[in-house]
Amino acid sequence: MAPPSPHRSSILNLFKAGVPPVDIIKRLGVPSRTVYDSISRFKKLGTFLDRCGRGRKPTVVTPDRIKAVKERIRRNPHRSIRKMAKGMKISSRSMGRIVKDKLKLTCYRVRKAAILSEATTKKRLERSKKLLQRTRNGEHLVTVLSDEKLFTVQAEFNPQNHRVLAETSEEAFANGRTIHQASHPASVMVFGAVCADGKSPLLFVDQGVKINKEVYISQILEKTLLPWAQKHFNGRRWVFQQDGAPAHTAKLSQQWCETHLPAFIPKDEWPPSSPDLNPLDYSIWGVLQNKVNAKPHSSIEALKNTLVKEWDALSPEYLRATIDAYPRRLRAVIEKRGGRMEQD
Repeated sequence: MAPPSPHRSSILNLFKAGVPPVDIIKRLGVPSRTVYDSISRFKKLGTFLDRCGRGRKPTVVTPDRIKAVKERIRRNPHRSIRKMAKGMKISSRSMGRIVKDKLKLTCYRVRKAAILSEATTKKRLERSKKLLQRTRNGEHLVTVLSDEKLFTVQAEFNPQNHRVLAETSEEAFANGRTIHQASHPASVMVFGAVCADGKSPLLFVDQGVKINKEVYISQILEKTLLPWAQKHFNGRRWVFQQDGAPAHTAKLSQQWCETHLPAFIPKDEWPPSSPDLNPLDYSIWGVLQNKVNAKPHSSIEALKNTLVKEWDALSPEYLRATIDAYPRRLRAVIEKRGGRMEQD
């Protein structure tokens, strides 16, 4: 359906004022057919508005079908657009128009998260408020946020989105259609720490070594974190953050931090069950894993080399952006009264 001429109202105003069509054409500089068609249409309808029901009647995206789709989604919001389209014998494109344009619905990914008890939710709310208050003087810009993560030698992939283009299944197999995964792949535990303008070296924990309070203090805090932070901040005040892992919250670890660090966030001040507030959890580890585990590694040493390479490649601009998101995330937790923040 062609859109109406943008000059229609001007043409009719001049015509009503008694200006001849020839002069209207000259004044507005529009084609003569546009002028004469607009005048003829006005004489026939008595208005310059479009007719009711102008254009082809909808045959697929009808009110009854929209209502039926809405009811199906109400009964089961996990339905896929493709399967609903197949069940109602319409195209996926038409179903997408109904869901997105008519019903104004958005498709969100299902994600996993730990169950938050009422007590945990309350602590998240109270502690997030206090941490947000501390960011107002820019403390988050000198806070070193830390975490550990396990990486494996095998490739990670999403079976829904990971595809191989080939002419035959044999060719697809040869080009990597099947990704073999071991039941217990070789892995390495990694410690990392970041701040607004830098990052610590990656520390690899030896295989078979459990990170208890003694290992945490001697191998991670004393040998890696403290030397790097002292060199990086060069006399400036900085604050250390760690999550609620048993080795972190142990009395001995808390005493060590109080004695050797200029400032740190004690175990009773960091919100429990809050990976959504640690930049390493909500961004950096995911970025690193997507790059590192895009393909399998032949050995632990090869995995370590790739981890160090990709860790070193993280740009200062990216690190600053992840830290800048921290206060916004605290506000989001507060808005949710300590509950999980919404993500796309």
